[in-house]
Amino acid sequence: IYSEAREKASEIEQEAEENYTIEKQRMIEAEKKKIKSEFERKEKQVSIEKRIKQSNLQKEERLRVLKEREVLMQDMIAHTRTKLLNLSRDLPKYTTVLAGLIAQSAIELRIEGKPLVAIGLARDRAALNASLSEAKAKYKQATGKDLDIRVGDKTLPEDEMGGVIVHTVDDRIRSDNTFKAREEALLQELLPRFRNLLFNA
Repeated sequence: IYSEAREKASEIEQEAEENYTIEKQRMIEAEKKKIKSEFERKEKQVSIEKRIKQSNLQKEERLRVLKEREVLMQDMIAHTRTKLLNLSRDLPKYTTVLAGLIAQSAIELRIEGKPLVAIGLARDRAALNASLSEAKAKYKQATGKDLDIRVGDKTLPEDEMGGVIVHTVDDRIRSDNTFKAREEALLQELLPRFRNLLFNA
């Protein structure tokens, strides 16, 4: 009986040890999986955060470049406006420019034989009057016809930079050849080209 009891106790002890080893191994494996899963989760999180950071940096860089481009474009526009304002102060050159603008407007209007009116800034009245004979000559050269035009009593708003508006006597049909109108038209046409030339964008 004593021998059997010892044998039985040994079996129980061995079984308990095996169960302990299996349970220990199971717990180790479970902990390994848990650690691996946590590591993968953190690695994924770090990767996502890294991508977000890179994306934000790229976005910031793009915005900085766009801002610098816009500043450069605005500087170029401001420089052009300064040149136009300086031109309007050089009476001989400005008179020739006005003559060209008046002739161009009259040709664009395509109203032959009817009197037209040219209006400009109040300070440009002398230059406008001085430009009429040259404008008539340019019109005659381009169309072979005489141009009936005078300087109107109205004037352009003071926020204009210069140039001229030519219209019919009843002011129903007009051609806007002010510097501001020409600048807007040219900017719409040329800005994409300038951007491409300056920034290859």
